[in-house]
Amino acid sequence: MARPAIFFLLFVVTNASLVLLYPFTLSRFLLVALIYAAGTLLILYLLFHPRNQWLVANRSRVDGEGCVALTFDDGPDPVDTPKLLDLLREKGVKATFFVVGKRADQYPDIVRRAWAEGHLVANHTWSHHALFCFLMPGCLRAEIERGTESVRRCCGFRPHFFRSPVGLRHPLLGPYLKDAGLEYVSWSIRTRDTLTANSSVLAQRILGKAASGDIILLHDHLPAGADVMLEALPRVIDELRERGFEFVLAGAREDVSDRTLEPASCEPAR
Repeated sequence: MARPAIFFLLFVVTNASLVLLYPFTLSRFLLVALIYAAGTLLILYLLFHPRNQWLVANRSRVDGEGCVALTFDDGPDPVDTPKLLDLLREKGVKATFFVVGKRADQYPDIVRRAWAEGHLVANHTWSHHALFCFLMPGCLRAEIERGTESVRRCCGFRPHFFRSPVGLRHPLLGPYLKDAGLEYVSWSIRTRDTLTANSSVLAQRILGKAASGDIILLHDHLPAGADVMLEALPRVIDELRERGFEFVLAGAREDVSDRTLEPASCEPAR
């Protein structure tokens, strides 16, 4: 718990620096502005940067030469996730689904199908709370635990992998994940498919960056639908295969007794 304590101390010191403004002088103002800006920027980096390791140990790559992992967040979606599963089955690709617990409870058959077809199902919190990094400790723990329980209800096992909404950090997330037996999985390619309306642009954004070991972030549930992603994905899969890439899971699959079946290595997931 040392790092959360240091983070909270940083937060307190940054805000307490405002008392140095009294009595007000230009030199004091400049000093306080420097301290406050530096502290605030560091806090924002620790909370919002998806791959920083200081608050939460995380993994943003897969092992193995020539391997990449497709990951899909925010589902399941009753329309787009089945379309995606059809596409992945047609292409012979296995992927990782970070599911939102309350959506998984609404559409458990889709989650079960993803697992039955060889994909990896992981925890993406219970409600995908927009202010995840500012949750009170009890709410944070509930988001993690309820997300895990949702996967257990759907698939019969407790997931081993976790990703927070938009990659947000929380000062207490590291110790809570350790208590829950969860590993944080981030990404190395953020496709921004949530903001892209052109499938060619989306495909090129992935193809222009893809390298060995990349974990690629996409979404199978979006407010306006995932049609752009579904249109871009066949081209992405085909071109990466032509370059010699293999698609693997972002982590190891477990059976209902939590026995590891497949390593997250450069062995094609089957």
